Amino acid sequence: MIDKLAGYGASIFSTMTAMAIEHNAINLAQGFPDFPVDPKLIEAVDDAMKAGYNQYARPIGAPSLHTEIEAIIRNHYHRDICSDQELTVYPGASTAIYIAIQAVINPGDEVIIFEPAYECYAPSIEIYGGLIKSFRLRPPDFGIDWEEVKCLFSDKTRLIIFNNPHNPTASTWRHDDFIALGKLVENSDCYIMSDEVYEFIDFSEGGHLSIHAYKNLWDKAIVFSSFGKSLHVTGWRMGYCIAPPEVTDIMRKINQFSVFCGNHAMQMGIASYLKNDFDADATCQLFLEKRNLVISRLKDSKWRTMPCNGTYFIMLDYSGISDMPSLEFAMWMVREHGVALIPCSPFYSDGYDPKLVRLCFAKREETLNKALDILCKI
Repeated sequence: MIDKLAGYGASIFSTMTAMAIEHNAINLAQGFPDFPVDPKLIEAVDDAMKAGYNQYARPIGAPSLHTEIEAIIRNHYHRDICSDQELTVYPGASTAIYIAIQAVINPGDEVIIFEPAYECYAPSIEIYGGLIKSFRLRPPDFGIDWEEVKCLFSDKTRLIIFNNPHNPTASTWRHDDFIALGKLVENSDCYIMSDEVYEFIDFSEGGHLSIHAYKNLWDKAIVFSSFGKSLHVTGWRMGYCIAPPEVTDIMRKINQFSVFCGNHAMQMGIASYLKNDFDADATCQLFLEKRNLVISRLKDSKWRTMPCNGTYFIMLDYSGISDMPSLEFAMWMVREHGVALIPCSPFYSDGYDPKLVRLCFAKREETLNKALDILCKI
């Protein structure tokens, strides 16, 4: 047997969460909320179960959920999609990302990613024989130098993957970025994967700028969204992908012979909740207030907060405290201070370490203040 992922061990999220449990630390490492789910959403799923939606769902997603997703795309991004040909619901956005990479690339194809990068991209590319070309985002603003990206692009480039808003840096894309991207891929066979799972947690002026807003990119755009992030139910593993028909067709073939479908009752409950109760503005405001709390509390401390334009993460510069590598520092924080954070270095493939750690503020105010009390005393 050949281990196709021999170069990979336990993820940094698993490692830091295990340490947090071992040391009874406050877990601001892994990205999940510790506050209750909206009872209306729980009730909607419960109603769906009682109504009999307990067997297989349609592999491409429940029709009622398709209808609500179409409405989201139309109302927020002014795009009309053909859900029968372009939309598929999956058990989690990560599943959709894995399947999309499998559908698009062949051995030897090149894939451009932006580092620090979410950890599922690289192994998903490598397991199917893709070759990774990495562009390094640099603090403090983690902006993109498109001339450098252009140097990575070739006739072998089959895919460009980006995350907007970006985990872990909390940066967001600007109009100029999409214009540059469009020029780069014009007249090429390159697809674009836009991971927009934090689309409703975008603090940019004017709100989230999605690839959906750029009609010239629709025939290349493979876009991912997550109900786990938007509705605070990460354990439900429910997301969706909007892609060109030829990509959607291949992805659906892979889906039907692997995971087959997502949880039926949850799809029906989510559809009902989206129709009657979901408030995107309230979701963004909730996390904006939590972000502002973190920035305010750490303002006069030894920590330096990086710009945070989206997601429920913020990067912290700890150079005023220690010169330890970020992985060592994060482990020290758990052992000595009882707060779990995520080091930035594992998000880079080449060993680069900007000496930053990521803090997740998707927590109750009580949890955040308890952790911030500790951080402010260091």
